[in-house]
Amino acid sequence: MTAVRTAAPRVAYQGEPGAYGELAIMRQWGGEATPVSATTFPETLSLLGRGGADYAVIPVWNSTIGEILDTTLLLTHHASRVETVAELTVPVVHCLLGLPGTSLGAVRYVGSHPTALAQCRALFGNRRHLQPCVAHDTAGAARELAALGGLGSLASPSSRAGTPTWFEPYRPVEPTALAVIAGAGVARLYGLTVLVDGVQDNPANATRFVVVRAQDGAHW
Repeated sequence: MTAVRTAAPRVAYQGEPGAYGELAIMRQWGGEATPVSATTFPETLSLLGRGGADYAVIPVWNSTIGEILDTTLLLTHHASRVETVAELTVPVVHCLLGLPGTSLGAVRYVGSHPTALAQCRALFGNRRHLQPCVAHDTAGAARELAALGGLGSLASPSSRAGTPTWFEPYRPVEPTALAVIAGAGVARLYGLTVLVDGVQDNPANATRFVVVRAQDGAHW
């Protein structure tokens, strides 16, 4: 594979600050890259085609659920436009996060990205009163919950402005009935509390990311 340029590149990822894609960027470049947030995986690759990023990190496989089909199909679709220059595996430890003062027994609705929810099936199987709720991103779900509780200072990305929150269909409910699945670092970032650590089905859960860049001369 081609060596990855390390001189402060712009690297696109799907999600919001604190997402696992951003963690992959930190591991690959050691803090010497500028993460560029995108709402969806197609938008992540579009940033390459428009020159808005030098690289993109895309998850393609997880040790709990296997191949991540939507991203592998997306990369196949763009096979003539992008090239893989590196791969890395990121340990993924999911936590159940809530607002300060929330008790585990009070939680009824749990928001997260579908891939993260799929890695935590035992949580919902063992606690059948918990309702999994699809959100656009793990960290984004946490930010929305923190904003509901009046926490955090990070504003919503402009691409998400005006978009309903993951918990909107379940309101009005007490904020303490809401929780999210995300990493422990997200709790620190947004001022949330870790209710349960390590809720993923597989204790050795990990996700493999590929680092891709646009083929020379490719624009889309």
